[in-house]
Amino acid sequence: MATFSGQVAGFAALKTAIETTLAGRGWTLTGDILAKGAAFVQLTASANELRLQAGTGQAGNAMTGACPQSVKLMSFALAPIQWPATWMLHVFDAPDEVYLVLRYNVDRHQHLNFGVSTMPQIGGTGLWFTGSFRADANGASTRCVVYLTSAAGYELGAQPHDGFGLGFFFASLTGTFHSSFVHCGLEGAPAWRTTYGGNPGDLLGVSHKSGLLHALPSQFNQATVLLPIDVLLARQAQGQTIVATLAHARYCRLDHLDLSQPLVYGTERWTPYPLHAVHPIQRNGSGWSAGAQHSGTFGVALREAG
Repeated sequence: MATFSGQVAGFAALKTAIETTLAGRGWTLTGDILAKGAAFVQLTASANELRLQAGTGQAGNAMTGACPQSVKLMSFALAPIQWPATWMLHVFDAPDEVYLVLRYNVDRHQHLNFGVSTMPQIGGTGLWFTGSFRADANGASTRCVVYLTSAAGYELGAQPHDGFGLGFFFASLTGTFHSSFVHCGLEGAPAWRTTYGGNPGDLLGVSHKSGLLHALPSQFNQATVLLPIDVLLARQAQGQTIVATLAHARYCRLDHLDLSQPLVYGTERWTPYPLHAVHPIQRNGSGWSAGAQHSGTFGVALREAG
């Protein structure tokens, strides 16, 4: 496992940096398709976005079994990216997981991530991928903001409505343009799970972590706790099954943290990042229909790799 970083002047250069880095870490690059084991992903760059498409295989330079949805990083009208920007790439093996963070305009962040689930007997390839935006989000929209529904002990997550899906399966059950997907075979033939809701075969978002995330940081010593990122699938008879657990990423709250310093837990070191940008006062974000250009103090921590 390793962590890489650098600066780029645009999305085309960022695409090249990612492909070059992963090709040197055991991934095969054929055309624009990066492949390793059960993971097949394709990056496409334009002036205003970097798009990630995932599939179940490839035939030459063509993706096969592509997910009907894709995700992206995007420069959007309400807050255009001012280049150069800084990128951080956390690359892990066994299980294969890749986390890209783009930091720009001083304190803004966007994310692209993908990996392979290690959960047994879920069918499909187990490939999951997430991004700050779903690919059909409209960068010119005045609703291109972060909408967070955030009721302690009940509903939590992004409800994008044309804006940030935020990635990391940090989704509510409401809204459109969610941006975290997984390929599995429970509740039907193997397929890409792209719908959030309560019906069998739907993803369930982050609400099962609502009570814990709203209890952080500790009122005793202001410390944060890192919470596993579990991907839940709705089953028959109101059951739920974990179809993926991200091995090297955790949910956290960023109150009182110096984001330039790692979190140290025994022998482990973790790098904290905002889901988009920190707002220490409006710490639970802003919901529909106002929204905001921040994600409160909700964040993720990525394991530091040497």
